[in-house]
Amino acid sequence: MSQYDFCLKFRLPNGDFINADAEELPILTDGSEVTIRLRSGARGSPIKNHSHAAIIGGPYPSDADAWTVAARAKRSLLLWAIRNRTGIDLGGNKHPRGAITSVGLQWLERQIGAPVRAAVHGIDVYEHIDGLRCVTINAEVSFGKAAQAFVEQVADAITTPVPMTAKQELASEILSASYFEVSDRSKFVTVITAVEALLTPQRRTQQAIKLVERLIETINGSELDKATQEAMVGSLSHLKQESIGQAGRALATRLLAGRNYQSQSAADFFTFCYNLRSSILHSGTVPDHITDFAGVCATAREFVCDLLIASFAEAD
Repeated sequence: MSQYDFCLKFRLPNGDFINADAEELPILTDGSEVTIRLRSGARGSPIKNHSHAAIIGGPYPSDADAWTVAARAKRSLLLWAIRNRTGIDLGGNKHPRGAITSVGLQWLERQIGAPVRAAVHGIDVYEHIDGLRCVTINAEVSFGKAAQAFVEQVADAITTPVPMTAKQELASEILSASYFEVSDRSKFVTVITAVEALLTPQRRTQQAIKLVERLIETINGSELDKATQEAMVGSLSHLKQESIGQAGRALATRLLAGRNYQSQSAADFFTFCYNLRSSILHSGTVPDHITDFAGVCATAREFVCDLLIASFAEAD
């Protein structure tokens, strides 16, 4: 009967790496057998030499089982990245393979002396073959992350998963992506967007909703053209829920009460950041009165990391 493995290839920001001298580290074992392990991004080279690496798992009795554990491993990496204030690029579940031709794979098999498979950036599930190596052609140049802490935290999160909603997972992915942004402006916008992905705005009071409905009735009964009516009604319908600004302040107050960011409460700092994000998106520039934008970006990322970690703890 066929068995299945998974490979979860990931990348840290350039300059970050898992600080391990080994080429491979066990993460989880089943009795005497290693079932999940961390492997270096390059054969014959220690993990610490690269910003990319892979988590390998298996064998599992079905491809569905392999996918399930791979998805848990992915969420555990997101959790590790948020807790350790770094980014992580986990690719997509169906990311295209690297440009290695079948002839190239055959040549690599002869060189390595083992079966090879073109690496996928992200999750790849495949039938188990003894000695199979996932290969990629890559070169990269370096902040070391403690290897033992990485292994312990990822193993713990796989064994005892931290509850993570789809919105929390998306917010984590967005925040992690910010570490790969080059421009401070796009980095800041991405960081604050992670908060927006986390929010679930609440409905307003019945009194407020009735007022919105009366305004909608007025527009529908007006002489405005149909397209304008629909556009205005669509905008007004959003007023039945609290704004993103209100929802963000409420979440920051609930999860980060008592904490300060740049001498502001968590709620006030979110409002400041959200307004700044809007200003940047509308004008394309950072307002002149913001004299230390790099400092604002760093504090904003710290704020969002704290918010996400607190949201995981609340769910747990």
